[in-house]
Amino acid sequence: MSSTSADTILYPQTRALEHAADLPGVRPVRIHALAFPLHAAELSAIIEERGPFDLLDRYVGLAIAEGRFTRLQDIAVFLGVSEHMVDRVLRFLGGIGHLQGSADALSLTERGLRSVRADRRYTEKQERLRLYFDGVRCEPLRTAHYTRGVQILDRDAAYAQRAFRLLPEACGFRPGAVGELARRPDRGEYDLPDELLNLEVLEVGRAFLPCYTVRAHDGQRLTTLVYSGVAEQRDHHLEEILNSWPTATHVMESSDSEQPRDHFAEWMRERGIAPQALAWVDHYSFRLVLPPSRYLGRTIGARDKGTFSLRMLGSYVAPRSHVLQLWCDDAPTRTKAVLNRALAYATATRRTGPDMTAFLERVCRQLEPDAHITIDDLQRHAREAGYGTLDLDEG
Repeated sequence: MSSTSADTILYPQTRALEHAADLPGVRPVRIHALAFPLHAAELSAIIEERGPFDLLDRYVGLAIAEGRFTRLQDIAVFLGVSEHMVDRVLRFLGGIGHLQGSADALSLTERGLRSVRADRRYTEKQERLRLYFDGVRCEPLRTAHYTRGVQILDRDAAYAQRAFRLLPEACGFRPGAVGELARRPDRGEYDLPDELLNLEVLEVGRAFLPCYTVRAHDGQRLTTLVYSGVAEQRDHHLEEILNSWPTATHVMESSDSEQPRDHFAEWMRERGIAPQALAWVDHYSFRLVLPPSRYLGRTIGARDKGTFSLRMLGSYVAPRSHVLQLWCDDAPTRTKAVLNRALAYATATRRTGPDMTAFLERVCRQLEPDAHITIDDLQRHAREAGYGTLDLDEG
C-alpha cells in the first residue's frame, strides 16, 4: 500500500480546496494530508431481537401473566394440553430468559412480562461491534464517521501508506470511555444503538482517520478547516478537536513556515512558467496569473504540463501543500470559463433552475467575469456548443 495516493484513500484534495474557497470570506492558504489518531475498541454486546411467538409459547406466557397460574400442572389443565408439552414450552421460555422459578413456583422475568404485553418474543443475541474514540481526548466519533465514504485505516495500513502524515495520539484509551458513552442519552448519535446492552471491551487497537486540513484565512485570522469524507463536506467534529490541539497546530505551522516560493519554483519550472507569473493576492495567498493561451477549452493531456483546462481557471492547485489559485487577467477568458464550468455542471446530471442560479452566483464570485452571467446566457452558450436547450427543472 506504500504507493497508494491520497486520492485513492480519500478523494482529490482539490475538492476540499474548492469547498473551502467557496465559504464566504475564506481564502485557502495551505493544505495538509494528515491521519488523525484513533482508538479502535472491539466490543461484545447483547442485543434483544424481536420475533413472533409460537402459539403455545404465547398462551403459556399469558396463563402465567394474566391467569396467575404458577404450577406446571395447572397450566396444562387450563390450556387442555399434556404436561409434557407444557414442560417443553417452560424449558424453552426459561432458556431465552422469559421464565424463572421451579415447576411449582413459576413467574415471568421482566423480559417475559414485556414480551407478553407486546405480543413479541424477545430473545438475546451476542453481537460484536467496533467503536472509534479519538486519540486526543478519548471521546467517541459521531455516527457520520461510520458511513460510506469515510475511510479509516487500521494500524498496519496506516503505517504502510505515505500519502497521509500520521499524527501521534495524545492520550491512551480510557477504560471507562465505553461505559460513559453507554450512559449518554444521545448515544445513538455516536453509532451505539439503545438496543445494545451489557457492553464489554474485548481489545483496543490503533487506527487512523485520513483527512485534509485546509489552513485558511477568514479575513481576520488563520483557521483550520477539516475534510475527512463526512458527507464530502467539512468535518466539524474533527475540526473542533484539531483547532484546540497544540500538537496538530505545531505540525501544520512547521510546514507553513517554509518559503512558499521555494515550493512553487520547481513545479513552475517543470511547466515552463516564469516566476513573474506568481502574484500575491494578500499577505497570505498567491495567484498564478497566466495568459489566455495557457487555458484551453479541451481536456489537457499528460504532456501539456504548462497548460490547463479552461474549467480549471479560478480553481486551486497545491504544489507541496502551498495553495495557488489559477488565474487570468483577461475578463472574457474568465467569462468563458464560467460558462464552460456551468455547462459541465448542468449536463453532468439533472439540475433545477435554482441549482443553476446558485452555481452561477458562486462561480461568478470566484472568477469575476466581465458581466454577471444568467441562466439565459448559459442556455445561449449551450446551444452554441451543440447541446441544445438545457432541460432545467423548476425545482
